[in-house]
Amino acid sequence: MNNIAALLSGYASSSFGIFAGLSATIGSSAPGISISSFLSSALIAHIVAESVPSTYVGIPSGDVVSVLPAHRLARSGLGRSAVRASADGALAGVLASTVLLVPVCFLMGEPVNVYDVLRKAMGAIVIFFSCVLLISEGSRVVSGRKRSRLIRISRGTLVFLASGLLGHVVLKTGFFACAVPDFPWMPVGFVPRESLLLPMFAGLFGISSLILSLGSVQVSDLQTTSHCVHRHKPCAKDVLLCLVGGTVVGWMPGMTSGSAATLCAPTMRETLHHTDIPSSLRFIWLYSSISASGAVFALGALFTIMRARSGSMDAVDMFLDRSLDDYMWPTTLPLMSSLAMSMVLSVLASHALLKFLDSRLRGLRNVLGSTAVALAALAFIVSLSLALTGTRGAMVLSASVLLGLLPPLVGVRRIQLMGCLLVPIAETLLAMA
Repeated sequence: MNNIAALLSGYASSSFGIFAGLSATIGSSAPGISISSFLSSALIAHIVAESVPSTYVGIPSGDVVSVLPAHRLARSGLGRSAVRASADGALAGVLASTVLLVPVCFLMGEPVNVYDVLRKAMGAIVIFFSCVLLISEGSRVVSGRKRSRLIRISRGTLVFLASGLLGHVVLKTGFFACAVPDFPWMPVGFVPRESLLLPMFAGLFGISSLILSLGSVQVSDLQTTSHCVHRHKPCAKDVLLCLVGGTVVGWMPGMTSGSAATLCAPTMRETLHHTDIPSSLRFIWLYSSISASGAVFALGALFTIMRARSGSMDAVDMFLDRSLDDYMWPTTLPLMSSLAMSMVLSVLASHALLKFLDSRLRGLRNVLGSTAVALAALAFIVSLSLALTGTRGAMVLSASVLLGLLPPLVGVRRIQLMGCLLVPIAETLLAMA
């Protein structure tokens, strides 16, 4: 989704021209709002649709200690259940957060201004969240193996700090402009600092997972479960956690859905034995619902405190092109509500389409779980990183891949790798205090 936002932003003139023509067909004279509606709805559609590749692509081999719940269910023949839980969570997250979007905006912005109070202690809040993330590592049992609580926390802390050091080098130092030989198509002598986020995240979470999946056998969940789809039935507590987690993701800097899910339910075990189906489905549902809820609340943060918490919201802000008077909350309430409605329509359509196609995706599931797709994705990500970030990106990518391989092999959650963002953000916030 960030690639789509970057593409539309990079070719803004062409985007305005195309959407001006589309807007004219429906009697609208505001192509910027049309583009923003498209980006908002596409973000939600992406959250719903990503449940399919996140379940079937990159399934690790059997010697990996820590396995994501969706991959574990797919290996056990319950991939369709994982996809359905994720789609259901996204639907619930968008609907629940939309109902509370306006009240939360009034609470965070004018007239209550809770965010102004939180902003003064934002550095301490990020450090607190990071500590909870690390301590929660001690409440887990990985694949039935009981280990010392202190050992688990220590391993998670080392991974967190190592990724934090990597993030510090990428985001807080002059590495982006260091004097190193570069590829012929990179003549400038530096790359934009933010562009190095691509190889860093690709190595930590993408390529490392694909490498671990190359030794796995192809899975198929169709012979045993073609008529059996397990569903997670959320309780009131799950909906409350979804809203709290979405608020954290949408309003706080550096927070992701995985981090928020861990913070909201620190004792919830993410990687249990494959027979614990309800626990796995609950985690998938909660993760997806927080992602969708966070996207809606990020829209509220954009209009209320003028902070873009994602690349998509940054693009939305650019295309709206509002004057200073029109920018102030709550005069932006009608515009925010229209974009929120596009998110609701998107999640309803996406959920219905995924449900309709669910029993018709047998061939696609087999293809996504194949080694050929993993190799193709691996080649594409590496090529894209090298083409856009050159030698510096290659060095960041190499370090990120090596670091990203550690958590699944030693039984630590990948979410500890978010230290690459939390540590630099905490440094910045503490320096501003």
